[in-house]
Amino acid sequence: MNHRGGISLSQEQAEIVDSVIGPGSITVVSAGAGSGKTRTMVASVLHLVKEEKVNIDDFALITFTNKATDEMRERLESGVQDRIRDAEKAGDWEERSHWFEQKERIASTFIGTIHRFCAMLLQNFGYTELIPHETEIVMARHHFLTALKETLDEALDDPMTSILFISNHIHWAPHVMAEHVEKWYEYIRGRGRSIKVVVRETLNQKEGDEEQDYRNAVAHLLNKLDDKYQELKRELGGVDSNDLLHKCAALMTQYKDQISPLVASRFRYLFVDEFQDTDELQMNIIQTLSPKLKHVLVVGDRKQAIYGFRGADHSVLQKIADQNYTKPLSLSASRRPTAILHRAQEALFDEMGLRYDFLKEKLNQAEDAHMPKDNLIPFQYEHISVFKDREQPIFERVIQKIRDFLGQSIHDRHRGMRPVTYRDICILFRSNYQLSSYLSQFPSDIPVINDTSGQFFRKPEIIACYHMLQAILKYPDDVSLDLALGTPFLPFIAPNSIYRSDGTNQMLRDWFEDEEDCKDWLKGIAELRKRMKVDLVPQLLTYMYEFTRVREYYGKQGNSQAVANLEKLVMWSRGLMDAEAQTLQQFFDRFQLALLSGMEMDEADTGEDEAKPDAVRLSTVHSAKGLEYPIVIIPDVGRRLLPNDQLPTFYDRAGWGLDLILPGEHGRSSKFKEWEDEYRRDFFEEEARILYVAITRAEHVVCMIGHGSNKVNPSGSENWSWKDEILTAAPSLVKLGMHIAKVD
Repeated sequence: MNHRGGISLSQEQAEIVDSVIGPGSITVVSAGAGSGKTRTMVASVLHLVKEEKVNIDDFALITFTNKATDEMRERLESGVQDRIRDAEKAGDWEERSHWFEQKERIASTFIGTIHRFCAMLLQNFGYTELIPHETEIVMARHHFLTALKETLDEALDDPMTSILFISNHIHWAPHVMAEHVEKWYEYIRGRGRSIKVVVRETLNQKEGDEEQDYRNAVAHLLNKLDDKYQELKRELGGVDSNDLLHKCAALMTQYKDQISPLVASRFRYLFVDEFQDTDELQMNIIQTLSPKLKHVLVVGDRKQAIYGFRGADHSVLQKIADQNYTKPLSLSASRRPTAILHRAQEALFDEMGLRYDFLKEKLNQAEDAHMPKDNLIPFQYEHISVFKDREQPIFERVIQKIRDFLGQSIHDRHRGMRPVTYRDICILFRSNYQLSSYLSQFPSDIPVINDTSGQFFRKPEIIACYHMLQAILKYPDDVSLDLALGTPFLPFIAPNSIYRSDGTNQMLRDWFEDEEDCKDWLKGIAELRKRMKVDLVPQLLTYMYEFTRVREYYGKQGNSQAVANLEKLVMWSRGLMDAEAQTLQQFFDRFQLALLSGMEMDEADTGEDEAKPDAVRLSTVHSAKGLEYPIVIIPDVGRRLLPNDQLPTFYDRAGWGLDLILPGEHGRSSKFKEWEDEYRRDFFEEEARILYVAITRAEHVVCMIGHGSNKVNPSGSENWSWKDEILTAAPSLVKLGMHIAKVD
């Protein structure tokens, strides 16, 4: 093994670190699932800190999700702590002092998403785009919905759009029309397209038929909506998440000679993870910065590009390599699957590679791949011969598989032979709806956990914290006080409330102030309201935790996750202060927007994997990306991926503009079938990527359950499913032997 930054690496991993140190301004890496890309990126940082005498906060590390951000920060902290320990063992106190300084600098190292990076650039340099330093990031939908309502009200009487409101032509209720217009608008902007450009292209189609009038009307409607929404944001002094990227790209393009050197004076190195999930707009921002930086490292895997619905471009990895006249380096050896599971995966992916070019990039077996000594069959497909009402039989088979696995032993790479536990098993779903359906009907004797990402603002302790803050800010408001009572922050049950009375008509506030048990909490509320005038939000939140004793409450329950989430809320408030000073009321308003808008943020990582409840994990494939589980169950792989009645009715194509089908078959152009065929091709390719991600989450066993006919459907037909991918490869899988692959 090779060592870089004190971390043992394979030869191909070490070559990537050497490339970052060597000549050239950019390194592009194509990294397969489980090939150690995060390990390699962290090793690159630590090696540069040691060998090039740079500081750890000279790096900007861009990740795709908040969960990946947390993992990157933890890996760095762990790596630095290991270097401190090594220096202490060697008695090298100068080296120890150096790494101890780096430990302190991690707090000021940029580790975050591309949106957060762009927000930082705009807040520092956005005055050139007429964006004030105190820019508010507009998160709540109600600002957009205000603009939408005004637009639809005016569109009724506008001759350019009134054709859309003729009820015997377009029989949509007003709320249905609003839902569709919102989807169209977000679809266009989510793909990095300008509404103005789309409108111009649409009006230039000039097919000369009456359907053109409908497409023109939709274009005018979207243009009017865009004008109103942009004006509303200007009044608020704010931008939304799409604006961050568009304005940042415009800023970097127009003022690159001025801004790039300023960014380079703050950051010497820029590392980007999961680059395949970015779009061309984001790629251009990175590319504009790269000439002035010491080095740029981008890492991705086009086989795992599963965010096409958000506008991600799976070809960006090759594009940025071509623009810089370099070839992507390869991280292809995966240590995640056992040696025999890898053989089964390879047989399946080889067959799929005949239809999908991206799967011709092999995922190789690591030299030290684990060879298990248990009797578990690593690749399993089970078929249920039902055609209708499949949900219950598949669910029952999943439950039976869980019980079967629990009665067996697994040969763990690190711990040897041991019994299978609940926490070894993860059930992966294609959608949140499917996950929720399973979660609601699991038998009580099987513990389960919803392991999807982005759930932070939906956790009970966070919602309870919101109610407590509201009660403090609005005290003595009875409604707010009532919502906080009974939560762990205010653990008292009053004899009366705004919903019930004890017959005395006593105000809730009066009872609270007279109740002896509540005295300490009443004093705490009064003290916090005084401190609001001088203390910062993180200090106020910490004080609230102290006087409510809420951390002790969750600690006694053994709920370390809740305690960690409350601490993460403090960190979130501190992160908001990096952009602007905030009062507690301003923080509460932002907190409220996050709850109302369904903002996604990952829960805190407690770093206590073994202490987590012994429960079956339920997750979506998208949320599980980057994670791994000993046993993965994928139910309902016979579900049709793209029935004809689920094809989109709205398209936007560069150079053409809008195309759509409105009720009554209005609006479709002569090119609509072309867009439909193009969509089908892209859709099935992305579904193949999603299946690839799902199967490569497994370390030891992957089990799939299908239904319906056991014959393979025509490729790309409306009946095509993940099951057909498995059955097509069945002959190759069966040849491996029953001890490797079982296809029933």
